[in-house]
Amino acid sequence: MFIPLEKGSRGIFVCLNLIIFSKSVVTTKKDCCGKFDARVMITVTNLLEENRMKVLVLWQRLYVFQKVIVVFAIVMLPVLLIILWMNMSAITIMKKQSVDSNLSSVAFFTGQLNDQISFIRRQQLKLLNNSDLQKIGFLGSLIREYEDYQMVTRVREELTAIRSSSEYISSVGTAVLPFGYTISTNNGITKLPNPESELIEFYQKHKQTQPLYYFDNKLYFMESANNGNILVYVELSIPRLEQSLQQLLEPYKDSGASLVNDALSHVVSIQPNSFMWKNISTYFDDERDNLNPSIVPHVEHENYLITRIAVSSLGLTLYTYLNQDEITDPINQFNYWLVILTFLSLAIVVLFGFSLNWMIHKPLKRLTDLFNRVEADNLIRSSRPQQDSEFNYLYRNFDKMMDKLRQSIQENYEQKIALQYSEMKQMQSQINPHFLYNSFFNLYMICKSGDMESAALMAQKLGGYYQFITRNGKDEVTLEEEYQHALDYCEIQSIRFANRITVEIAELEGEFALRNVPRLIVQPLVENAFEHAFDNGTRRGVVRISARCTEHILHIKVEDDGQYLTDDRLQELQVWLAASDKSVEKTGLINVHRRIRLKYGEESGVVVSRSESGGMKAELWIDFKGGANQDVQNADCG
Repeated sequence: MFIPLEKGSRGIFVCLNLIIFSKSVVTTKKDCCGKFDARVMITVTNLLEENRMKVLVLWQRLYVFQKVIVVFAIVMLPVLLIILWMNMSAITIMKKQSVDSNLSSVAFFTGQLNDQISFIRRQQLKLLNNSDLQKIGFLGSLIREYEDYQMVTRVREELTAIRSSSEYISSVGTAVLPFGYTISTNNGITKLPNPESELIEFYQKHKQTQPLYYFDNKLYFMESANNGNILVYVELSIPRLEQSLQQLLEPYKDSGASLVNDALSHVVSIQPNSFMWKNISTYFDDERDNLNPSIVPHVEHENYLITRIAVSSLGLTLYTYLNQDEITDPINQFNYWLVILTFLSLAIVVLFGFSLNWMIHKPLKRLTDLFNRVEADNLIRSSRPQQDSEFNYLYRNFDKMMDKLRQSIQENYEQKIALQYSEMKQMQSQINPHFLYNSFFNLYMICKSGDMESAALMAQKLGGYYQFITRNGKDEVTLEEEYQHALDYCEIQSIRFANRITVEIAELEGEFALRNVPRLIVQPLVENAFEHAFDNGTRRGVVRISARCTEHILHIKVEDDGQYLTDDRLQELQVWLAASDKSVEKTGLINVHRRIRLKYGEESGVVVSRSESGGMKAELWIDFKGGANQDVQNADCG
């Protein structure tokens, strides 16, 4: 048995409080010369010694295996705390390094992307100043000669060269409005209006200082010259940009990247439906010029590293996020194994402690339980251990003592049982003459009234009734037979009361109807209702009989709606039943109560009370496990 932890803790805390108290007292008791009051020191020392003894007493009350576990916990706890602190420090360092590494990778990627986009922009501006393109814009519709068409061919070749110069370019084109044609790497030389006319109109309507345009889910660099007569556009490859962003965060599964404009619209994005992008603006301050390039918010029970860096060549901002827990997973796995190893070590120590408990404490505890059972009058032999040990000597001497004690009380015990059995048989026989007298008196009254048919039926029921009583010498019958016997008695009484009394009997259900019970325990309860509740025979009434059984408890209830039971009479019956073992009349309810208690113990018997309809309610309780001669394994009601 473990001593409650709070007891030991209370002693320890008392000691700590006294130490603090002693320091404060000593400090306040210093006189002007710096000397301590000797009496205060002695008092504090005595208190500390007293509480130290209390802690030692609590420690001594612990069993050996409990002390082993406590000592192991005290020794291992600081070691485990140091290891956990080291691991948490390593995780913190790794998280900081992951922030720096991710920020460096994003900055390097942004630098390369800026170089590529700047190169594309230089090529676009160079094309815009191309002499052939300028001449085509100047001549316009006057181009007729073969040499003039060669200029168009050279411009087209220049467009193709620009398209091949960078993998971030999807197509390049120019529109020369005076010429009335567009020249592009995808559609060649096409006369206006054509599919590219919408792009030209969009540029003319939404002309802005920033050369990057987002039109029809495509990304364009657009520049014009000569008062808008010459337009050069470069379509950036969004799939290639997405591929570059994917390569940036390739090692991590729970990650994403997005190029965002000033309106926080995602121009190019990986995992565009991720919950991170829905509130991306809330993770940073509202000020757009905030210099903090990275944050680590806690989103949906996860820690995410979010970085933000401007891509100046595009006029966009690159946002990236990744699950920081993916970086620290290896150390977390180490922590898991550390915890498992700790619990495994603790389990080994607990098993060692319990082995001591099994080898030393348990045999002593078993012997102590045997002595406790002897104190409770349970004279049983010990169950000796199979292996030879020092405890066998104690068990052998205990068995010898039990044999002598059992032998000394056997004769007195058997004599007491024989006396109780004789008394029970004598009380059971008292019922028969009592009912016989009442039955013949009723038969006499019926014959005197001239009702021969009722008298014949009465005589027939009486014959069956006494056949049940005298047909054999068994002391017990099944509950079903006892119940039927009470029903026959009710039919006899119905004849007497000319069917003015209604009997409501609940049917027996379940296997407990075959349970053996003492004879003549239900009929006296019913007889009490007829004889005392309806003794004048002039009023109508109801008698209810029911029986139920739960586990090993049998409950039989007989109640009536008679009007002749006074409170004094009810209290008198209750007093008689409480003192049924004293010198009172052993008939009727008290007879049944005494017999049941003799057979099944003090928890069984008859209880009387006022019924809901105003009459008497007599309840018979039998605890089959309470009998001294009952087999506990067969005591259940079903």
